[in-house]
Amino acid sequence: MGLSAKLFFDNNENETLFTRISLTPEQLEDARAKKDKLLELIKPELAASLEVPVKHWLQGSYKNHTLIRPMQKGDEFDIDVGVYFLCNAEDEGLSALEVKQLNKNILEWYSSNRPEAKVGESRTSCERLIYLSSFHIDIPIYYYDSETDTCKLAVESDEWVDSDPKALQDWFNKKVSSLTPKSLAQLRRIIKYLKAWTLIKGKEDGIRIPSIAITVLVAEQYVEEDDDDDAFIQTAVNCAAYIISNDTLDNPCNGGELFEFEDNKYEKIKSRAIALKNSCEFIGNSEDSLQQYVLWGATFEHMFPPFAERIDEVSKKTNLPAITVPPKINVRHLGKNGKLLSSKVTDEIRVFRDEELYFSIDNKSDYSETVEVHWIVRNQDAEAKRVNDLGHTSVLSVSDERYEDCSYSGTHYMECLILDKNNIKGMGVVKVRITGFSRPLRNPPKKKYYKGR
Repeated sequence: MGLSAKLFFDNNENETLFTRISLTPEQLEDARAKKDKLLELIKPELAASLEVPVKHWLQGSYKNHTLIRPMQKGDEFDIDVGVYFLCNAEDEGLSALEVKQLNKNILEWYSSNRPEAKVGESRTSCERLIYLSSFHIDIPIYYYDSETDTCKLAVESDEWVDSDPKALQDWFNKKVSSLTPKSLAQLRRIIKYLKAWTLIKGKEDGIRIPSIAITVLVAEQYVEEDDDDDAFIQTAVNCAAYIISNDTLDNPCNGGELFEFEDNKYEKIKSRAIALKNSCEFIGNSEDSLQQYVLWGATFEHMFPPFAERIDEVSKKTNLPAITVPPKINVRHLGKNGKLLSSKVTDEIRVFRDEELYFSIDNKSDYSETVEVHWIVRNQDAEAKRVNDLGHTSVLSVSDERYEDCSYSGTHYMECLILDKNNIKGMGVVKVRITGFSRPLRNPPKKKYYKGR
């Protein structure tokens, strides 16, 4: 078993990387219901307007069971639903642009009575219906001519262009057809891990490897292992090596380009691939669980699960180097009214919602002024997952204080990692238990009794 295996994937109910990047069953069911209702109402409208039969076909990550949650609060996940006119639109004289506009008009009609939904700006190859602060549905329009087996997509430039997402899904299914169900499930998890990695590393500049390219890369480069951490290491090294040596990736169905990097985007992706490859190779040779955890934390940031409560279960040789000094973390705790409730060095604190916490290093003199302090929030439990806020990372100096509000009920963690030129100088964690909306009165008023005259 890999040293980090149970932090990647576990069949029990423990928090893992897989559970943290996956949507909850409630989120999936809500999206599925909204998608079904949309198709139920817009397909007849499209068919009646153009007087042709209309079908749909799910595509992308939703179809391939590799959908992941947004990596930060406010972002949306997406569902791709292709709508197909069963005719030769070009022979029928149907304008691609007019069909796209009709699609948008019907979506605007659909959303007019649904305040939770709005139509997004037209995109090159689809229209978008947005469910605010949740997810969006992309609806591209195709025509399919069964007599000639022709499938074309309507695009904004008023053209019908060759495009067949079903062919790529068929390619994927054939590519993985020799795998056992267990191995196929692992391959799909590896796709999700790599998709999470590219979203996290591209959160600031928006430069990411397209989801379809990751799917093809993993299908081509997958290395099966008993445990997900080992499988990810081997597969990610192979995928990163390909990216480092190639700035293009051919679509295996039609030879089209899947990376579609522009300007200097490839150089940034290449730099990230080099870092991923180096980290995975280093982790693969490490025999220290804590060292692995720190490096996996740098790879997946706040999406990697907390280590603190599972050290005994997943650890092996978790000694930090002798030169490290554990940080003494001081926590200032303020109530809703701004009143100071406590200020002390601690590794656990209980608070109430909407109160405030300020974290700082009490033993600053034990570190040089050049160190970086990485404050990593790792939120857990249902409420944080429901709003896709599983944490974030802030990098401050050793003298700075880090503020956090208390928004979600449950048990969460503030990790403190102190680095000096990528060398670990110290590591600590504070468990934060958030319960209830209001703090009970310490001295409730005494009950009054009527004593008579």
